[in-house]
Order: sequence, then structure tokens, then C-alpha cells
Amino acid sequence: MDKYKQAVTATVDAEFDHLWKLASYIHANPEIAFEEKKAASALSSYLHEAGFIVETGIAGLDTAFKAVFKKGDGPRIAVLAEYDALQGLGHACGHNLIATSALGCAVAVKHALEQSDLQGSIEVYGTPAEEDGGGKIIMLDHGVFDGLDAVFLMHPTSAMARIGGECASFTDFVIEYFGKSAHAESHPENGINALDAANLFYQAVGLTRQQLRDSIHVCCILAESEKDIGRIPDYAKLEVEISTMRVKDIETTKQKIINIAEGMALASGCRGAYKEIPGYYGRMPNAVLGELCRQEMLALQEPMMEGMPSDAGGEDLGNVSRVIPACNLYMTLLPEKKISGHTEQFRELAISDAGKHCLDISSKGMANSIVRLFQEPDLLKQAKEELKRRQKEEAANE
Repeated sequence: MDKYKQAVTATVDAEFDHLWKLASYIHANPEIAFEEKKAASALSSYLHEAGFIVETGIAGLDTAFKAVFKKGDGPRIAVLAEYDALQGLGHACGHNLIATSALGCAVAVKHALEQSDLQGSIEVYGTPAEEDGGGKIIMLDHGVFDGLDAVFLMHPTSAMARIGGECASFTDFVIEYFGKSAHAESHPENGINALDAANLFYQAVGLTRQQLRDSIHVCCILAESEKDIGRIPDYAKLEVEISTMRVKDIETTKQKIINIAEGMALASGCRGAYKEIPGYYGRMPNAVLGELCRQEMLALQEPMMEGMPSDAGGEDLGNVSRVIPACNLYMTLLPEKKISGHTEQFRELAISDAGKHCLDISSKGMANSIVRLFQEPDLLKQAKEELKRRQKEEAANE
């Protein structure tokens, strides 16, 4: 083991009890999107005490923060922390481990920089509201990530650990229909049934799926309508999500949904309204950073999938990965089989011995990868060239 890896291992081992207490504290105090005050305070306080320059409340977000340790004029590399919980389920996506692995990685890299002649900046960004709200997108739009050379993030998973490849892009719609209420038995002819419009919309979306690519998924639910059986419903609301593995399919599918929404309003005599709630773009994977991290994880005796498998989920790291080379490590909590996140079982794994292993190995694996980038700046050059190539290829296919 070289001196840099020795420094990384020694630091994570020395800090591990503190890191696990933080992970346990965040797990026991779940906070939903933009309300992560306890988590943000605990994480930023730890980094301040560890010698980072910390700035809180960035990008107009109370629970976002930035922590920097800089030595000389080398590359700027960041590790991203997430710490929002799921409504009603707590940390069933393991964000307590995402947050603390970012800290473990960062303090280990800082120690390696301090004990060597390497130069550069290791930075931690506290990014709220990944589950609902897109904190990273808000921070990206505010220029918070400008000038970074690469970003890393670990996400817990099950089955074998892997480097994340492409993932889905998605966007959401709220569709509303406004009709006219009437007594359903005595004067139904005076009503205009908003629920009819919603039903027609739902059926039309189902029929449209036959003409969509296999990779395009449209999900739809009836979110609100009349609850009195004796009245003609004068209001109905649907929620729609479009997800696809190709960013350009979002725009074409959006127009189909809008056409259906407007057509069903006309067919039923209702007034219709729709609002788009922009979602996340899919990841733009980076094979240079991905293979670097995969090899460092293998060196820690962690089995890893080959390549960068794609998945159908979505996350706001995707937007960041389209402008900055990014590595999304998926570290397993249950290597023997695949289970779903956002479940009670996954929540309990995030506070188990498997969670401890995830935190330990991912902190070391990401830290060793980042130190390698400081040692071999040509790898960063290759990663940036790959990003430019992927951007051009995607633009050419639109």
C-alpha cells in the first residue's frame, strides 16, 4: 500500500466512530426536502472542526453548504452529500450514508494532501432535496459548482456494487379539469363532468403508449376529484410523469401529453389547465472516472460489476454530470440479492452493520480515486474530453 492510501485508510479508520455517530443521528432524525436543518448543521459543523472553510445557506437554500480545503493551485474536486429523507419512510434511500461517506472521503483526501507535496482543492457540497426539489439543480443554476474539475457521489444500493451508467430523465405534469357541478340524480344535464375529462385523458394516455418507444414510460394517477357520489364532479386533477432513457424523448412525449390534455377538455366541455414540473436529466456517465473508482474499489476487495450498468431511476446528479465530469458510485448494502430502495427493509439496512461497511469502503474508495486524480492530472484531462465527446454525440442525435 502506497503512502497516500495509507493516509486515506488511517484517516477513515480514525474518524469512523464519529462518522457512524453522524450517520446514526441523521438516520434517527429524518428531515424531508429543504427542511434538513439538523443534518446540515451536524455535517457542516463536523467539516468546520476538521479544518475546512465552511459556507452555509448557499444558493439561497438554508440547508445547503459548501466546505473547502485548498492547498496550492491544483485541481478542484468535489464530493457531494445528500441528507434529505422520504416522507413517512425516513432514510429508506440511505441518504444518511451518502452524507457521511462524503465527509469520510473529504477528510481522508485532506489528510493525504497535508502529508504530501500534492496540490489541489477538496470540496464538499451539501445538496438538499434530492428526493423532491432538485437541490443540485438550483445550486447548478446559481453557479455554485462553477470551476469544479470533477464530482463524486456514493449512493447505497443492493446486489453487487457498481459504477452508475446512464439513468432516466423525467418530467412531471399536473393536469386539471374544471367543469360544472350539478345534482347527479335530479339535474345531471346541467353539469359538466370534470371526472369524465380525467377518465378520457387516462384512457388516451394508455392508448398512446402503443406508439411510444419501449424506453419511454408515462405514469398517471387521479390525484383529486369529487367525493360526493350525488354530485357531478366539477373538478379533477391528475398527476403525470414521463421518464425515458433519452433526453430528447422528453420533449416529443411532452407534446403528446399536452395534446391529449387539451383534446379531452374539448371533448368533455371542460376547461383544462396543465403545468409542467421540471424533473431531472439522466446521468452522462464518465468511463474515465468510473473505471478509476471501480479499480480502487476492487483494490479494497469489494466485488464490482463490470462497466457502468444503466438503471431506470433518476437523480439530480444527472444535471450536474452534463456539465462536470462525474462519478456515481453505487455501494451495496445487500450483496446477495436485489431489493427495492424506498422500503422499510432498505431503511433498516442503512443503519445496520452493512451500512457501516458501505460507509467505510465507499469513503476509502472515493478518497483513493480523488488522490489518484491529484497524482495523475492527465486523467482529469481525459475525463473532460470524454464529457465533451458525449455532449457532442447527444447533440448530434437530437
